[in-house]
Amino acid sequence: MLIACYCAWLWQPERQVRLHQKHFLKAIERRNWNAMGGFLADNYSDRCGHDKAFVLAASREVFGQFFLLTVESRTDACDLEGDTATVRAPVRITGTGGPIAQYAIGKVNALREPFIFTWQHVGSKPWNWHLARIDHAELELTGVPGSNQL
Repeated sequence: MLIACYCAWLWQPERQVRLHQKHFLKAIERRNWNAMGGFLADNYSDRCGHDKAFVLAASREVFGQFFLLTVESRTDACDLEGDTATVRAPVRITGTGGPIAQYAIGKVNALREPFIFTWQHVGSKPWNWHLARIDHAELELTGVPGSNQL
């Protein structure tokens, strides 16, 4: 009975989305590309026209430039509507690395508004949430190959 109560508590949609959000950012921090890819929806897309394959490749390129990396975030809001959850979370990164790492730190940490992460629930398992979109109105991806905002 105790296990059933714990699972019912753990598998609540908002709790699952918040856990996935935390673990997704931790996967980036650890540069665990397999884990990161597991969080991204197969149909991931963003306003720049990037898909899952591009995001994984670009993440390896940018975050691979860090010798040390820390990703700090908190969830300001988690709004659920059906099988979609929208998380608003400010993100800050710190670390050391080459010029691309320093550029990324400067760009991300200069943002005033939080990132918007859109999660989709897929299937019948309560823990099966995938990241379908990341957006930030202030973020301009100049100099990133494949970006529509060059």
